[in-house]
Amino acid sequence: MDEKKPAVLGTQSASKVLRLLRIVGAQHAKGIRLKDLIEASQIDKSTVHRLLLCLLEEGFVEKIGSSKSYRLGIETLQWGFSSAGMDALSEKFRPTLMRLARITDDAVFLMVRSGDYVVCLSRVEGDHTTRAYVVEVGVRRLLGASAAGIAMLAKLPDEEVNALLARHEAEYIRHQYPIAALKKLVMRARVQGYSEVSDARIAADGLGCAFPMTDNTWAGLSIAVAQHRSTPERLKELSQLLLDEVSRVAAGPV
Repeated sequence: MDEKKPAVLGTQSASKVLRLLRIVGAQHAKGIRLKDLIEASQIDKSTVHRLLLCLLEEGFVEKIGSSKSYRLGIETLQWGFSSAGMDALSEKFRPTLMRLARITDDAVFLMVRSGDYVVCLSRVEGDHTTRAYVVEVGVRRLLGASAAGIAMLAKLPDEEVNALLARHEAEYIRHQYPIAALKKLVMRARVQGYSEVSDARIAADGLGCAFPMTDNTWAGLSIAVAQHRSTPERLKELSQLLLDEVSRVAAGPV
């Protein structure tokens, strides 16, 4: 009789992670509650908690708003697009980004919410882009640490905004984003319909507008403007361009 080979170190944990992802993926449209995930996976509660926390932190699973349900995160969805040989979201909004970059000569970004973060899916650079502040595709930032992130926060209810800021207060402060200042930016964005941020460290201003990409996913368009090209009049003009593009997106095909 052949001796049973010892399991490769970590294969059991990997198997459990994949099982959780399959279950969450099968319920992606409506989401799945933690108790149902535990029941469906037949994995003990403490292990599901630990593995789910890891998946949340890495963006492979995300919580649906302030509910107690979970769905696939943007990282998992992007893997799906890559495996299909396409970047569906980036290609869909490419004409919009190119149009804005051509008109403004600045750097334009497409950002998508992933849990407590936003992920840069695409960027198009104008002639006046300064490399110092260009966000790389794939970079993930906390909601609130960018113009698009502030615009997305402005679309959320106060209790969800306050809970998110509290969860990451230490990190915001470490990166010199005071919570009180972030709340003021969110309130201003709600009034204006777009966000406006300024960062003297990189001599750049940012404008952002948020819109629902799907029923459950927020996305944002943003423009980074070098401060030597930034005046109140120009920022107002660029913000209207963003609002017009978001209206165009909401009205139908890009």
